[in-house]
This record gives sequence, structure tokens and C-alpha cells, in this order.
Amino acid sequence: MTTSILEEWHEQRKNFNPSNPDRINQMHEFKEKLKLEEQTEENLRILVDVYCMLRMYADAYKIFTSIMDLGNKKDRKKFGSIKYYIDNPNFVKPLYPCKIREDQTTKTVIPEFKYLPNPLQSKIFEAEAVVTCDCCEQEVDVYYTGGIYAIEEVEYLCPTCIHIGAAAKKYDGTFQQDLINDKNVVNANFTEEVMCRTPGYVSWQGNNWMAHCSDYCAFIGYVGWSELVELGITERFENYTGFSNEELSESLMNNGHHQGYLFQCLECGLYVLFSDFS
Repeated sequence: MTTSILEEWHEQRKNFNPSNPDRINQMHEFKEKLKLEEQTEENLRILVDVYCMLRMYADAYKIFTSIMDLGNKKDRKKFGSIKYYIDNPNFVKPLYPCKIREDQTTKTVIPEFKYLPNPLQSKIFEAEAVVTCDCCEQEVDVYYTGGIYAIEEVEYLCPTCIHIGAAAKKYDGTFQQDLINDKNVVNANFTEEVMCRTPGYVSWQGNNWMAHCSDYCAFIGYVGWSELVELGITERFENYTGFSNEELSESLMNNGHHQGYLFQCLECGLYVLFSDFS
């Protein structure tokens, strides 16, 4: 193995993101480059790891079974992991090369979500590539990668499949982990809509949706203390973080280890803040 290949592999592995189309395509490019290298055991072991990262377990299995040493504890463990996905192919979907969008004009229809007034601005939906919705199997350029609480793994979902409840029904799952402060929400339709027809935000410890007054809140976006300052609401929000404003001003940071999630009550208009740690 050349030093450049090893360095590139470390860089690819460090930066890989299964929800980022560019990173997926870069990993595929590295895979093809690696396949042209001398087929030493070291190169083949890296290729196995690449296939695993791309969730292409059938290819990983074919190579690994030709080089593994079942007397080695690590090899036995890796073989067991790969074999699990070979035996349960519906539990994971391979990450095939993605079509990257060349312009920023979206064509996919985004329905009106009651609890998500700004689907793109709030960064719940993405619009960086053209992908295939796992539910309807149609190509879309606006999609959700936050997943669903279900047995089967889901990579991409389109706005419509989420909005009409088709995705929750197909995968027998929900988009929220839990509900907070919902004791006064008595309308079961509200609960069904937020759980099964509203995409969840991505969080460190699992997304929990806030309620206020007699309904669930609208998700506004990811925030740190500086975003609250910019909005001018540092003294005008209901605090469900467990920390004082002084403590929040020191630790709450967007894309940081203490992440804030900002909601707004649909009835009284009050902002509601929730947070969690990495």
C-alpha cells in the first residue's frame, strides 16, 4: 500500500457522512481508485471497510471471506457484523452514488406543515442533491434524512410522503421520540399529526417535541445563545432546558456540544426553548 492511499483512506473515513451526497460520492470515487491498486491483504481490508461504510455488505462479504482469519477475535467480530446484514438485507439500504444538483431551484412540492412553518430555513429538509425517496421511490430534490423511529432503516423521505402519513404507515414508525409538556393537549389528531406527519429535528439525545397551551408548538430552528440574542428574545421565552439564562449564555451554542432547539406556541406566540448535550 502506498502512503498516499493510506492517508487518503484516513481522510475519507474521518470526513464521511452518510447523509451528505458529496461525501458518499467521494467515498465511491476512492473505492474505484482502491480497486485499481495492488490487491494486497491490507488494501483488500480497507476495501472491505469502504464497502461497509457504503452499506454494500454483499461486496464486503465476498472479499472479507477470502482473507479473514477466524482465529482472530477482531475478524470473527467483523464477520459476524457483516453476516448479520447479509442475513437481514431489509434492515439497511446501500449508499449508492448520488446525483448532485447543479442549480438551487427546487422542483419538489413542499406541502404546508402545521408544526413546521419553514421546512427549508429550519434545516429540517435538505435540497443539495437529487435522491430517491425510500417510501414512494420517486426522485426528489427536497428530502428529509433525519430518519424515523422504526425497525427498518430509512435514508431519504420526500415531504409529501411524510405530510400525508404514508412514510409513518409504511415503516410503522413515528418521527418524534417523545412529547414534552403535552398534558393539556387533548385532541388526538394533534398528537397523530406531530408524531406521524411532522418530520423530526436532529438532536444529540433524540428529538422531543414541545407542546404549549393546548396544542403542540411549531419548530423554528436550531439555536445557540447568539441566535436568541439576534431574535431579541433572551428575556421572552419559556425555558425547558433546566439551566438559567446566565448558564445558557455561557454554554448554549448552535452546532456545539450544548445545542438549543427553538419552538413557538401556535396559540399564545410564546417562544419555547429545549436543549440537550452531546
